[in-house]
Order: sequence, then structure tokens, then C-alpha cells
Amino acid sequence: MAVLPAPTYGEKLLHRLLRDLPRKQFFFHHEPQLISPDGRSRKPDFVIVSALHGVVVLEVKDWVKLTGGDQRSIHTRRSDGQAVSYDNPVRTAEGYAYDLKRRFEARAELWEQYKGRTRLAFPWQVMVALPRISRAVIQQFEKKGIWPRGVVIGKESLTGAAQLQQAIHALPWTFPLERPLSLDMLDIIREVLNPSLTVENDEGLPIGTLTAAQYGLITEPLHSTLPRQMAMFGDDEDSEETHGLAENAALRLVRGVAGSGKTLVLVRRTRHLAELYPEARLLVLTFNIELARDLRARIGLPEEQARVAHFHQLCRFILGRDWRDPNRARDWLRDHARDALQAQGLTADFVAGEFAWRKELGLIDPAAYLEADRRGRGQRLDRGRRQFIDALFGQYRAHQAAMETQGGGWDWDDVALRTLDVLTTRRHPLRATYDGVLIDEAQDFAPSWIGVARALLKPEGSLFICDDPAQSIFCSYTWPQKGLHIVGRSRVLRVPFRSTREISQAAHSLIEADEGLRATEDLAQPDFASYELGSGPLPVLMACRDREAETAFVDGQIERLLREGLPAGQIAILCHGRWHLDRWAAWNGRGVFVQNIERIKGLEFRAVFLPHLQEVFPRPDDAEAVTQGRRKLFTAMTRARYRLMLSYQGALPKPLEPLLEWMWCESTS
Repeated sequence: MAVLPAPTYGEKLLHRLLRDLPRKQFFFHHEPQLISPDGRSRKPDFVIVSALHGVVVLEVKDWVKLTGGDQRSIHTRRSDGQAVSYDNPVRTAEGYAYDLKRRFEARAELWEQYKGRTRLAFPWQVMVALPRISRAVIQQFEKKGIWPRGVVIGKESLTGAAQLQQAIHALPWTFPLERPLSLDMLDIIREVLNPSLTVENDEGLPIGTLTAAQYGLITEPLHSTLPRQMAMFGDDEDSEETHGLAENAALRLVRGVAGSGKTLVLVRRTRHLAELYPEARLLVLTFNIELARDLRARIGLPEEQARVAHFHQLCRFILGRDWRDPNRARDWLRDHARDALQAQGLTADFVAGEFAWRKELGLIDPAAYLEADRRGRGQRLDRGRRQFIDALFGQYRAHQAAMETQGGGWDWDDVALRTLDVLTTRRHPLRATYDGVLIDEAQDFAPSWIGVARALLKPEGSLFICDDPAQSIFCSYTWPQKGLHIVGRSRVLRVPFRSTREISQAAHSLIEADEGLRATEDLAQPDFASYELGSGPLPVLMACRDREAETAFVDGQIERLLREGLPAGQIAILCHGRWHLDRWAAWNGRGVFVQNIERIKGLEFRAVFLPHLQEVFPRPDDAEAVTQGRRKLFTAMTRARYRLMLSYQGALPKPLEPLLEWMWCESTS
């Protein structure tokens, strides 16, 4: 591997000053690679982008004494007395700037119309920094016409970030900006300077640019390597974030609204870490099989570099011979307590979830459970129904104990606890082996799941977590309950890039209308204003007179999309209940993705259908049950990138009335 030349005193100084400029107004790139028309690769020292002014190409020279020159070359004398001549750095910077201008002009998004002609929407300028030369000397060269006035700055302008900012402001800009450059335009400029920021779709076509926030999360250093590999300029910006998980491990929580690029960040970060730290061991975990398969394809690395697994797949590997095919508490409840559950107005799914919640929080003792705070569990329980559930819980645990003697007895909710026991008490070979563990859709990870991830992480390793509390379908645990201290270690992505503005606003109307969802811990608020989000047709809310009419509506719309050329794999029918999947099995056979909502986390489709909405809210007067139903629909709606069609039979459920303002409402009758 080639050894990069060490940065000079001047480069270090400029890097430090540039880093201290106001981040909302400036960003910079060190030595971007520019390809000139003749195919040569050229690297200016810095390119500075000012949202208030334009683009600056900056050259830095550590000359200690100037003896003369002209517009082509500058004569200097080194500290050892040797005379050396160099190309005029202003001319060098101008050459870089012309190459860069051609690259900007290749992007139509950066054009504007001005007085009947097309031009770049921002000006560009060159600058030369001479940190060892005084302003008085520089002025002598300006008077002789060797340098334009205000373009070359000396040591007086480099005493602090404020002085450098003033020098940038004082450059002879060709025209002033009428308004600051938009975030969309700034991101395109960043992409021109660094093409690796390009975001591509499944066909490899460019569809956008990584934002500054996303790129910053992707390129954070892997904590376990920091003692061995320091940044080129010795930055210590992340030192505050590298303590507090377990021993010396680092934690980063990426919290974002649906479609804000959390999974994109995780995929890019995994690839970035594998390239930057080839000896590091990386593990990517997620909730379900479909998302693990999608992540594995998108990351595209061999398993020895980055292992990608859904959680229970990893547990099965760790347990090995100790693995036992789990039972389902839900099935036991249906077999042994169906009538009693119906009498109490409870479902086997709900009570099985209550059993799992109790196990995760250690609420085994009846008194502890009866007094526990259940807010956020999705359904209110009076004391009588709690006592009923507690009695069933005791019976189920007795059943598990009996099955244990026969080589069974596990429930799915016991798998993580058993895995954690193997890792911590039996010193499993995978314990503390990963430099980085990255978790997607972590809002559905229970405390014991997080415990497994931590047990797999090296003491000084990095835990990188992506979540969105608004999409939490399976779990209701706070971060303290999961054993993680996230204060000061979280970053929020607020712009819903995935879906059109129309789809995002419709989906978020369910959040805004629901007191329980609005009160969700650390819920990220969407930002619809700072970026130009894509636009598309209004989502459709179709009222159907009966089952046959709804089927005809969905079938007809899918047939039309297929005739228009949309691939079947980019269409999804998402059902809130597994019992509906058979109804749409024929479409599954034709390549359309048909699945229940619980299994679509992290996935996205060009068009999404959500039928049978009349059954989503069986208890419309139960506020927590309504919250849970809206949460599921929000998750499903935000899987759609461009087309979203909701349908129901009969009357519109009252909890969906907020959608009426944001959707195209029709009827089949």
C-alpha cells in the first residue's frame, strides 16, 4: 500500500481552521480527485463550499520567504538559503477550478437561467494561503500584478476561523448569491467532489446523494481500531462519544423517521468499515429473514468480512447442539385457553406477547407483574384481567418445566436468554469477538437481544444501532430497560427521502392524530421543508362495498401497473393478519411480494397495497390498541416509494379518519 505524504504545517493549520468554520454555512473537502479532459488526475489542497458565497479552490504553500516572480512562477528562498522557483499557485488553483467547473456544469441540477442564458447557480473563486508570509509582502506582489487583489492571504488571516471566514467573504466573487444554496444543491456539490456519495437503486442507476448527516455517520471511526490507526489530521471530534457502553466500547444510535436512510447508512457504513479496517470483524443483525437477505445482497461482502444474520439464525448457530425447536406460547394458549381468552376479550397473540414482556423484564413474581407499569403495551388491562393473565402465565411456565424434562420446553422468547447464558457462562468462542456490531430495526429488539449483541462485542468495540420508535411493532422497551445509555450518543435523521411527499404526509398524519404515538420516547419529527422531496400521485383510499369489490380493485390496479412496465417484485400486498395471505397467494406466484406487516421492516417497494383495513381496529374504544394498529399501518404505508393504495370494506374505521385530508378517496359503489 502506498504511503501518503504527511500533511504540511500549512495543511494542518488550514484543516483546523476550516473545521472550525460554522458548519451550517461551510463544508470542505481535502484533496478531491479531479480528472481533467486529457485524463490526468489532479488534487487541489482543499475545496471549500460556502452556502452564502459559492465554491473556493484553495492552495496552501509553506514558503518562508518570497524573492520575486511573475504571473507564471514565484521565486522563493528556503530556510537553508536555497533558491527555488515554483508555478504561480494562483494559476495552479485556476487550473483546478476550471476542471471543477466543467464537472459542475455536467450536472443540470446546478444550472440556473440568468438574463436569457444558462449558468451555474453559484460562483467559484480561487484562494492561496501562505501561513508564513505577512500581508505586507503579499501586497507588494499584488501591486506588481503578479496576484489579483484579495485572492492570496497571509498569516494575519490565519490566526483563527473568524479571520479565515472574513477572508473568504472578501474574495472578489463574480456575483453575489441572492439566497443561500439549498441543501439539495449543496449535496450535489458534495457528490461532484466525492462521487462515492452517489446513491444507486437496485439497477445501479443514480437516484440521489448521501446527505452530510448520513455521510458523517457512515465514516465515523471504528472505535476498537483507534489506538492503532489515527486520523490523518489527528482530529479528536468523536472523543466524547467513545465511552459508556460497556468498559471502553462505543455506542452510536441513529434514530430517524421512516425512509430517512437509516438502512442505507448501515449498509454504507458496513462497507466503509470493511474497506478501511480489513482485519476487523463485523456483525450485522436484524429482526427478520427478508431484511437479512436484503442487507446481505446490498452489503455484498464475504462472510469473513461482514456476517449478516437475522437474530434467531445467529442464536441457532451459537447454541449449536443445545438448540431446541421452540414452542409458541400462542399455540399453547389457543389449545388450552381459547374459550377463557374469548370471555376476557383477549387474543392468544396479545397474551403471548405479555408473557414475553414479563420474561424480558424479569416480572416473574405475580406481585411484581400486577404492579408493573404497562404503558405502551398496546392494550389496557384492569386488575382482573391482569390476574387472569398471571394465572395463565403460571400454568404455561409449569408446562414449560414439564417439557424441559422431555428435551423441549423452550419458547421463542426464551431463545435469546438461553443464548446469552451460553455466551456469558460457558465462554462461547464468539464471545467478545466482533470489532463492530451493527443492528437495523433495533426498536423491535428486546433487552435480551441487545444483551446478546453486547456479549458478542469486544470490550472496546463499536455498537451501531438504527431505530425508529414509530415503527415498533413487536416490543415496548425503553433504552434503559435495554441496558443502554444513549444520551449524547444519538443522531437523528428527519427527512423522509424514500417516499413521495404525498405518501409521507399521509402516513405521518396517523402519528400526529395519535396521542400515544406522539408521546413515544424520543420520537423523531419529520422535516418536510429543508429538502426538495419527490412528488407523486396522491395515495388512494378506496371504500369497497364487499370482499369481491375489494379483490377486483386490487387485482385491477396491479394488472394496470404490470402493463405499464412496473416489475412484479416492486409491488407489494401487505396484510395486517397472516390469515389474509392465502387470499393473495396467486399474486405471490406471479412475483408480487405478499406478506404480513410484521415481516416487512426495512423493505421498500415502488407500489404498496394495504387491503382489509376494516379489520385493523377490533377495539376502536381502546386507545392503546388503536395506537398499536396505527403504528402497524404507518410502518406499512412508509414502505411505498411512489404509489400507495389503501382499501377497506364497509365503513371507514374511525382511527383512519386523519387520512381523509391527505388521500384521494373513492368508492367502488
